[in-house]
Amino acid sequence: MLSTKNKTNQLVSVALLLLISSIFSCRSDDGFPGYQFEEKGTPGCTNVLANNYDSEASTNDGSCAPTDCSTCDFFISGSVYGFDGDEKGVRPGNIICLDASVTYEKPISISNVHGSAANPVIITNCGGQAIVDLPGKDYAIYIGKSSHFRVTGTGSNDHAFGIKLTNTKTQGISISDLSTNFEVDHMEISNVGFAGIMAKTDPYCDPATQRGNFTMRDVKFHDNYIHETGGEAMYIGNSFYASGKNTNECGVVYPHDIRGLEVARNRIINSGWESIQVGCAVEGASIHDNHIEHFGRENKNAQNNAIQLGEGTGGVCYNNYIADGPGNGIIVLGLGDNLVFNNVIVSPGKNGIFCDERYTTGPGFSFINNTIINPSVDGIKIYADKVDMNHIINNIIVNPGAFDEYESDNTSKTGNDSYIHKLSDNVKIDLRNNYFTRDINSVLFNQGSSDFELTAESPLIGVGEDVSDFGINFDFKGNKRPLGTGYEPGAIEMEY
Repeated sequence: MLSTKNKTNQLVSVALLLLISSIFSCRSDDGFPGYQFEEKGTPGCTNVLANNYDSEASTNDGSCAPTDCSTCDFFISGSVYGFDGDEKGVRPGNIICLDASVTYEKPISISNVHGSAANPVIITNCGGQAIVDLPGKDYAIYIGKSSHFRVTGTGSNDHAFGIKLTNTKTQGISISDLSTNFEVDHMEISNVGFAGIMAKTDPYCDPATQRGNFTMRDVKFHDNYIHETGGEAMYIGNSFYASGKNTNECGVVYPHDIRGLEVARNRIINSGWESIQVGCAVEGASIHDNHIEHFGRENKNAQNNAIQLGEGTGGVCYNNYIADGPGNGIIVLGLGDNLVFNNVIVSPGKNGIFCDERYTTGPGFSFINNTIINPSVDGIKIYADKVDMNHIINNIIVNPGAFDEYESDNTSKTGNDSYIHKLSDNVKIDLRNNYFTRDINSVLFNQGSSDFELTAESPLIGVGEDVSDFGINFDFKGNKRPLGTGYEPGAIEMEY
């Protein structure tokens, strides 16, 4: 059990978990373990355009109203550059459409679009899938100086991703210039030279761009499919929370906070650098239920990880499936209130999880109920020696690659240090009920399960620690934890 002090330290994470516990998607056996897109609309109506019709428009068989462009208030031209919401008279609740019948010849630039919390401006496709294919152009969509809007590919019944962005030199979609309170979902972004999604306002000498004067609030990125990117698939927030940016004109300036962030149910394949990189998310950050394969394929040093919880980032990271890349599965450089749990990490080229302090104000890092299979170096490598206490509980770590090296090395390390590798004895860890083995067969995983669920014969059934004090009461599949008489280690409870 946790001490009273440690229970208090976990209150923020527990409160956040209670708020989001109702949103877990169902799991499917479609070849993508731990992954399923969210339904696109309300019952009986699957697209955002049809949702604006009266309810009588839905037929008795549950189909939606026609998905033509008749409900659009404004259209994005395929040949005219620039859409200014102030000049066009855009108001809260308006719908701005990308027409599937239009060939987009220029990048789409949108500015000064302002909805409200109750009535965001909707930017969506109509008439089918809108494709923005711009070889040689820098980006597909830019949005700046805007607030309370949603970019969504849910304008068509027939396409899971109604907006497709492809073949640009740098970004798929870039959201910057003091934009805040927005949502991006159901888009396919592929074959871009750098970032699939870029969302941040970098600081410069204009005080409006600096920390304390601007905060990005309540942003969501969910149910997108991003693949074949030259750099990050998702680049959210600035990477240099602690050190800031040194300018010649006005000295060091610091990047804005992000308060309220959800990155959920995205499928990311073949990212050149990190698949998900988040920085400056100081409050209410939640990164969950994402499916990541073949990350960091450019193998650029310090840019080849699957998920990076960067400087200034706290919150929770859970129920993600990560497989096959040259870097770390998850790298944590955050605030020290980070709770990382229920993740399945398979064959990372470095460590399953690597943790270090950069700008750390919280009590410590918690790594609980993760399943880490065949990491090339260590299972969990932790350098966080300046925090009060770290927690490593109920993890399954199988066959870390550095075991033999440490056994034969003429240092103080032994093979067992490859499971949990500490910087030094100054790293304080509450270490409980983890299972370490070099023999994957000893775990008795379900041989037909690519997400490594346990069989009823596994020696791990019911031997885990009760982690309800951390707010963890569900597993990787969204099932209740515990399901039986006790908790199981690893990401998945055994289904009885």
